[in-house]
Amino acid sequence: MDKSVSKHRKKLNVRQLEVLELLYKFRFGSNDLFAQYFGKKDRSFVYKRLAILLEQGLVGKRFEPNYRLQGKPAAYYLTPDGARALQAHKPDRPINTKAIYKDKTLSEEFVDSCLRVFRIYCRLKADYGDGLKFITRMQLSRYNYFSEFTPGAYVRLDLKGAQKDFFFEYWQSARPFFTFLRRLKQYSDYFDGGEWEDGTSSDFPPVLLICDTPGLQRRLLKKSGGVLEDAGEGLKFYITTEDEIKQGENALWLSLDDHDESLTLSQI
Repeated sequence: MDKSVSKHRKKLNVRQLEVLELLYKFRFGSNDLFAQYFGKKDRSFVYKRLAILLEQGLVGKRFEPNYRLQGKPAAYYLTPDGARALQAHKPDRPINTKAIYKDKTLSEEFVDSCLRVFRIYCRLKADYGDGLKFITRMQLSRYNYFSEFTPGAYVRLDLKGAQKDFFFEYWQSARPFFTFLRRLKQYSDYFDGGEWEDGTSSDFPPVLLICDTPGLQRRLLKKSGGVLEDAGEGLKFYITTEDEIKQGENALWLSLDDHDESLTLSQI
């Protein structure tokens, strides 16, 4: 970046730093999602902050001409300069800059997945408020008990006064189906390896699987049995759909082990 631009950067305020934090957390964000997160109906509140961060080269923007026809929003991402600004703000916390260099060229499918996870997070945040802790794969990469395998996210919820932990995955039906079965096997191998228990001295959390369509949910319920037969006792998967999440605390989850078992998160 031009040094003359870098010299004239204004000190970032709390909200701007929070936008950088969110982009590091979810990889991509949109104007609407930031507005949801900050609880603002007027999107101009966020647009002004994004415009300043764009001007300073701390965030990038992906927007193709066909986005407007497809009803897709512009997708913002953290630049290496933005990552360095974030690191300077919190020097004790390591930032994974390697992945950030790829964000400009990642597939549209990956970008859409990140935006949908951000949307699900906003939905959970609206339901659980301060009782929600949501740590994404980017943030988990700094923990040594995820050396070979990293979950999609780690979620902690305060449910009716009881604190519960979960691993989290969001799956899109556009991906080849074998990748979902392979991911289940990776969880099984990670569970059997004992790395989580050794590193945290806590029980292995249930795994929450969110599907983008009911069709994918039904197929996983039908086809995942072969993988689960080899899974260790105590490893539990619960599956729901993106639409079901809109039901808030009343959203129902089906067990991959017992398809007749339909539970809310507080019951898992």
